[in-house]
This record gives sequence, structure tokens and C-alpha cells, in this order.
Amino acid sequence: MTLIAQFNNAGTRLNLLRKKPLFLSINHRPNANWCNRTRPLAAGAPFVHLVPGDIAAMVVGNAVAAPNNAVIEQNNINIHLNITEAKIAFYGNSPVYELHAYQANPGGAIGCQYLSWEDSCIVSMDLSNVGPPLFMSGPFNGCHFYVTRNTVTNQIRVHHANANMVGLAGAPNHGRPDLAEHYLDALMQAALGPNENIIHQMRKGQYLAKIWNVGANAKIESGVTLAYRNRKEGQNRSNVVLHETMCLVFGVRTAPNTWDFFFNVAGMVDYKRPGLLPNRAGYLKAIIPWQQI
Repeated sequence: MTLIAQFNNAGTRLNLLRKKPLFLSINHRPNANWCNRTRPLAAGAPFVHLVPGDIAAMVVGNAVAAPNNAVIEQNNINIHLNITEAKIAFYGNSPVYELHAYQANPGGAIGCQYLSWEDSCIVSMDLSNVGPPLFMSGPFNGCHFYVTRNTVTNQIRVHHANANMVGLAGAPNHGRPDLAEHYLDALMQAALGPNENIIHQMRKGQYLAKIWNVGANAKIESGVTLAYRNRKEGQNRSNVVLHETMCLVFGVRTAPNTWDFFFNVAGMVDYKRPGLLPNRAGYLKAIIPWQQI
């Protein structure tokens, strides 16, 4: 079955990868050099990473303080995807569906519109109505994903917001994981164009295993972890621990300027099984197989 048939299975869309986690290949994944960044980087100027002063200004969640080089427009680009079955030795030989992304089609791969990301920035891209009917962004390890619609043109735009430096230990004036969400939302407000409204968003609390709690001044288990533990304990597992998660976002175009968006979460888990069944330690599992955004 082709990739697009797997991702757009009539009646049960995005259901065929439910039992195994979807893992983005380390060897075949998009990188920033594939992507042509446009406005506000005039004349094709190279991207310049943010300096501590930029982060300090943004950490209060002030969209007005967002410097130009934190708000990046990306030309619409296509990559090519295929899926293979694999086992990941690093995760206890966990069986996975491994997603491979290529700049040039190696043969048999499916076209996909792709949104990249940059450290501590937001990258935005218009979705094309004539390009491939599949969209992808990721991986997400604490970023937010937003979708906007222009109320005049009906254009759909997608946004990948990153806040790595906000919580970076030892970074002057911005080791503030408690303010990361404010920073991400400020980036989104800075990226909004005229007549644009946010119509969908995926936030870190929807997919991360642990999130920052202001009262505890520390990371605590998220609702994702608690739901997964309850599910596994209902299957007679014990000592269930969800260590970390990663997320991929996909979209499927169903009509011009009409897209369905989904995310898929894989996570590293431990748990014990009753009887003689092997226990799991450091195993990669599907935590949220598919959830609509």
C-alpha cells in the first residue's frame, strides 16, 4: 500500500500505524539546508541565530519585542516520504514504522509539503492547493504547532514555534522554562499576518510526558503520562513509567484550503508484565497513535 493510502485510508483515516510507533529516521530526515527561508531575511541573507538579548526581550511573552530573525517565512517546499518496518536497537529492539524523508525522490516515495523549524524561532509556510495533498512537520520535543487561516483569501498557513533557549540551563536571563509557553505564543503573535486567525494549535501539554509546573518549580508528569499509565494498568501492567515523548504532525488536504491535521506521539516507556511475559525497559511505544488537532 502506498504511503498516501496509509495516511488517507477512506473511512478510517490515519489508522494503519496504530499499533507501532511512527519514528522519524535519524539517517533520512529533513534538515535546514533543504529549506529556502524568505521574508524577513532580505536578499537571501543567511539566518543568524538569536542572541541572549533577543531571548531576554521575548521571554516576557512580548510579541512586539520579537526580532526579525526570530520570525522566518519559508517557501513552500516538497520532500518525499516512505515508510519501512524496522527495529530500533537503542530502544530495546522496539518494532517501529520508520519514516524516511528525502530531498530527492529515491523512487517510490510520496510527495509531501514540509515545514521545518529553527532553534528559538517560529517558521511559517503557506500550504499549497496544487502541491502534494500531504503535509508534515517535526519532530516536536516541546515546540508548538499552529494553523492559521486568512479571512480574506482563505489561505492556510502552518507554523512551527520553538523555544529551546528559553529553558536552557545556564543561559543568562532566559533559563525560564516557566515562561516557554508565553514565548511560543508571542512568536505566534509576531508571525500573524493581516486578517489571519489561529484555527488549530497543538501545544506541548498535549504530547509531552512531562511539563513545567510553576507551583512545583519543576517538571511534573503531564496528563499524557497519567492517561498512558491508566491505560497500561488496565492491561494488568505495573510500574509504568513514561520517560519521554516525541511527536510528528501531519495534514491531509481534503479540498482547496481545507486540511485535516493530526499528531502521532511515540514515547520511551518501562513497565512490568505479569507471569512469564518479558518486561519492557526503555522501549519505544505508540503513546497517542493519532489525534486530530
